[in-house]
Amino acid sequence: MAAKDQIKKGIFAKKDHLLSDVSKVYREGLYSDITFIMADDVSVSTNRFMLACRVPYFATLLFGELSENQPDNFVPLNCCNSETFQQIMSYVWEGEISFSELNLQSLLDLLETSRFLCLEPLVEGVLEYLEYLLDSQKVESTDCLAALDFLILHNFARASDLFLAFIDQNLSSISSLPEFDNVSEYSMQALLKYEKTSTEIVLFTALSKWLKNKASLPANVRMEMLSCFNLERFTKNDLVNIVRKTNFFEDKDICDVLEKHLENQLKQLQAKDKYIGEANKLIDRMHGQIEALHGQIEAQQTTIEESERRIKEALMVLMTQ
Repeated sequence: MAAKDQIKKGIFAKKDHLLSDVSKVYREGLYSDITFIMADDVSVSTNRFMLACRVPYFATLLFGELSENQPDNFVPLNCCNSETFQQIMSYVWEGEISFSELNLQSLLDLLETSRFLCLEPLVEGVLEYLEYLLDSQKVESTDCLAALDFLILHNFARASDLFLAFIDQNLSSISSLPEFDNVSEYSMQALLKYEKTSTEIVLFTALSKWLKNKASLPANVRMEMLSCFNLERFTKNDLVNIVRKTNFFEDKDICDVLEKHLENQLKQLQAKDKYIGEANKLIDRMHGQIEALHGQIEAQQTTIEESERRIKEALMVLMTQ
């Protein structure tokens, strides 16, 4: 019916045929006029015109200022391997990629390649899917650690924050994994500086575990990491039983904080004593008021009894007259 309505308006449209024809060209490998040599030395052939129409990078590479320096038919392309490039080709020719068929590392490679090729819609799509995977708890903890290293190394701020948030929320369990010891220095620094929801002691315990096999870590880096902690945020028990035993902080600094804890505790006790004293005074005043009320009630009762006695006497006099 819709097609007939368009015909009546003088419009003939078969957009679905356009998509199917383009998809057929892609699937059957027709009209290829350029071949890329990928990072894994696999050759992938496709069509220049379609690439330039759909990918800003290729528009510049094949028809822009860089086109004069490119070979005619075989072009080295080291930004990704052939598997990732085939995903890009699916997006270019058919406008669709099945993210669910890709593992996490493949998604990250696709993200990096999409950014390199200036495919912002695809970058956004991968980021949204990664967020969905994390929110749905569909990512293994070990994969999250590897992903964080990749994202920080490649300067993906938004994606890094997604994985930092997930790791931070599950830090107690994730830090117990053997793979946590292999997290990069940069990832650990990012985790320490992240707006954390995990407690101070959980993060400190994770760092302590990570530092055990990091004898070669520069002293200034170690100090920078430890400076992320505020001793005053630890409980007294944590300071004595965990923090002090690591020897990461001077005993004097720990004792100073413990002294502050004791001072605060003493102030709280004094405040409680003051409150109890004021409460006792209030109770004493209320007791006095209650006793005064009892005295007034007794006096009133006596007055009433005296009045009743006089009334009875008056009645007796009247009755004898």
